[in-house]
Amino acid sequence: MAGAPTPSLLDQPVTALAGAGPVTAARLAERGLESVRDLLDFLPLGYQDFRALYPLSALAGLPEGQMVVVRAVVRRARPFFRRLLDVYLEQDGVQVRARWFRPNAGMVKTYAKGNLVALAGSLRRAKDGTVELIQPRNVTALMAGQAGEKSGLGLRPRYPVVEKVPGRVIEKLVTTAVEQAAGLVPDVLPAGVAKRLGLPSIADSLRQVHQPDASLSDEKLAELLAGQAPAQRRLAFEDLFVVQVGLALERDRARRAAGWRCDVDGEEVLASARAALPFVLTSGQERAIRALFADLTSATPMQRLLQGDVGSGKTAVAFAAALLVGRSGGQSLLMAPTEVLAEQHGRTLAAWGGKAGLRVGVLHAGLDARERRSVLGAVATGDIDLLVGTHALLEQSLRVARLGLAIVDEQHRFGVRQRAALRRAGGWIPDEKTGMVPHLLVLSATPIPRSLALTAYGDLELTTLDESPPGRQIVATHLGVGEAARREALAAVKAVVAAGGQGFVVCPAIIEQKQGRSGRRASALSRFRELGPLLAPTRVGLLHGQMSSAEQQEVVAAFRAGKIDVLVATTVLEVGVDVPRASIIVIEDAERFGLAQLHQLRGRVGRAGQESSCFLLTGAQNSEILDRLTFVAETSDGFRIAEEDLRRRGPGEIYGERQTGVVGLWLRNPTGVAGLVEKARREAEVLFAADPALASPESSPLRQAVEARWLRRRPIAEEAG
Repeated sequence: MAGAPTPSLLDQPVTALAGAGPVTAARLAERGLESVRDLLDFLPLGYQDFRALYPLSALAGLPEGQMVVVRAVVRRARPFFRRLLDVYLEQDGVQVRARWFRPNAGMVKTYAKGNLVALAGSLRRAKDGTVELIQPRNVTALMAGQAGEKSGLGLRPRYPVVEKVPGRVIEKLVTTAVEQAAGLVPDVLPAGVAKRLGLPSIADSLRQVHQPDASLSDEKLAELLAGQAPAQRRLAFEDLFVVQVGLALERDRARRAAGWRCDVDGEEVLASARAALPFVLTSGQERAIRALFADLTSATPMQRLLQGDVGSGKTAVAFAAALLVGRSGGQSLLMAPTEVLAEQHGRTLAAWGGKAGLRVGVLHAGLDARERRSVLGAVATGDIDLLVGTHALLEQSLRVARLGLAIVDEQHRFGVRQRAALRRAGGWIPDEKTGMVPHLLVLSATPIPRSLALTAYGDLELTTLDESPPGRQIVATHLGVGEAARREALAAVKAVVAAGGQGFVVCPAIIEQKQGRSGRRASALSRFRELGPLLAPTRVGLLHGQMSSAEQQEVVAAFRAGKIDVLVATTVLEVGVDVPRASIIVIEDAERFGLAQLHQLRGRVGRAGQESSCFLLTGAQNSEILDRLTFVAETSDGFRIAEEDLRRRGPGEIYGERQTGVVGLWLRNPTGVAGLVEKARREAEVLFAADPALASPESSPLRQAVEARWLRRRPIAEEAG
C-alpha cells in the first residue's frame, strides 16, 4: 500500500507516535515494523465481534464460540499454582466463570473480590453444560465511561503476534497511525483502473480495514470476516497489481536479452530421447518437451516452470531439454535439494544419457577431494554435458565452459536467490564473453495453485503435466486414529514384506520431543528401536537428516538393493528415494505434516505400478485435524490438495524464501481473492502496453511503488536474468 517516499509522518520511525518508546520500537523493528508506513501496512488477521454487551443471564442461550463482552462484579478468584486462574463473576444473582491458563502473578490482584471488571472473549460449554469464558481479554479500561450503555467495544482487529509487544499496544499504535497518517498515503492505482473495478481509495480502505464500522450489517460483516470487503479487495488488488507490473517489466527485460540458441533439429533430438528412455512418453510429456524445445531454439532466454503431480515424469522432460542443449554444444546444470536425490538423478540420467550421447556428472559435498577435482575440471573443459548436484553447484569454484541451461528440481526447497545464483555459475548472467543468458527451467513436484503461480512465478511460462505415466495406480490411503490403528498398519507392513515387498515408516522428528499438552511426537529413533523386534525377522533400516552423506547413501543403497525391508525415516524421505518394490508407507503423527507434504510422502510408493497403500496415523481427536487428514485420504489429485493446503494454511514459506512483492492482505486469504490475480495481470498488461516505461505523470506513484516494493529487492528479477 505504500507509495512514493515523502518527507512526511509516513516515513518517520514508530517512535514518532505516542506510546512507542525505544524498547517497543526495537521489538517492532524485529518484526519489520520500523516506520509509521509499516504500521499502516500491518493488516489484521481477522476481527472479533465485540459490538454487544451481554448480561450474564443471556450467556446460557448463546452458542459455543460466540464472542461476547460482559461487565460484572468479581465474587471470588481461585489461582491454581500459576497454572490456572478461575474468576467467578456475578450480576443480578447469576454467576459465570472466567478461566485463564498460565496466568501471570499480577492477575490475581486485578480480580480482587468486589472489583467491577469488563471481559471480552469467546464462550465454551463446560462438561456440566454451563458456559464459561476462556482466556478472555480484560477490557475494563476500554469500557470506562460506558457504564450506562448497552454497546460493547465494536469490531476489534486481531493483529499478528509480535513477540513481547502486547496486542493492545499494537492496536493502539496502529489506530494512531491510521488517524494521523492514512490520508498521507499516495494512491498508486491509476484512476481508470480503480474506477473500472469499483475500488475505494487507499485512505478509505486503510481506515475501513483497521477500524471497521461497528454498524455493519450481518452481510457486510460476513464479507469482512471472509476477506471479501471492498476495502480488503482494494488493498489485495494493489499488492497484486504492483507485483504484476514488476513482472511485466521483468518479462520485457528478459525478452530483450540474448539466450543460448539451440540450432539443432528438435524432432531428431526428441527421437533420440525416446530411444534412450526405458518407457513411452505420455502425450503430456511430449507436449511439454515441444514447448521447451520451442523456447530453447529461440534467441530469447527460456523462463519456464514445469509443474506436475508426483510421478508425472518431469525428469524425462528435463532430460530431453538437456539433450537438446548438449547437442547444440552447450552444458546444463541440474540442482537438487538433497544428495540422495542428486545421486538418484545422476544414476538415472547417466543411464539415459549413455544411450543418447549425453555425458552426465554428479557434484555434491559427499565426494572426496580427488573426485571433486575431476568433476570440476571436466565441467570447466566442457567434457560434462549435464552436471547434477546439490548446493555445491553454487560454489565459487565451479566454472562452466558453456552454460546453456539451468534446471532447478523441487523448487519449493530452494530460495529464489539460490536459483538466481545457479544461473550465475561461472559468472553467467549474462556471460561476459558472449553476453548470453542461460535458459531457466524450474521443476515442481508440489503443484502450485494457479493464483499463487501467476504471482510468485509470473515471470515464468507455466507448463503443467496433468497425467500420470501408463500403469501408475492410485495409492489406497487409510486414516487411522489411536494405537489400534497403528497395530493394524504395522500388520499390513509385515504382510507386504512377507510377500516380497518393501515399505516405509515416516516420523516427524528424529528424536523424541515433549510436546506440552499434546503429548510426545513419534520419533524415527524410537520407532527404529521398537520395530526391529516387533516386525522380526523383517530387516529395518534408519534414515534421517543428521546422518552423514555417506551414511545416507549407504542406507538408501541397501534399501534399493533389497537388504532392508522397512525404512524408518524422517521427511528426508520426501524427495529422492525411488525404490520400485516399495508398496506401503506408514506416516506417524500425520497431523504434524502439511497436506502437500503428505501427498509427496505418499508418492514414494507404487512407483512401479503395483497396488500400494498409505496409512495416515494420528492420536488427535480434534475434528478439524481429522477433517484435514480425511481430505488427503480421499483425494489423489495433487492440485486439489495444493489448493486446499493453501486455503487452510496460507502459503507460509512454501518456497523457502518469500518472493518479493508476494506479501500483504491477499495472502491472508489467498483463495478468497484468487480472482483478483487474473484481473491484476490483465490490468498490468494493458497499462504496460500503453506506458511501458511508466513515464506518464499518472504512472509516477506506481513507478515509485514498483521500485520500492519490487525492483529494489529483486530476487525474482535476478532469477529472470
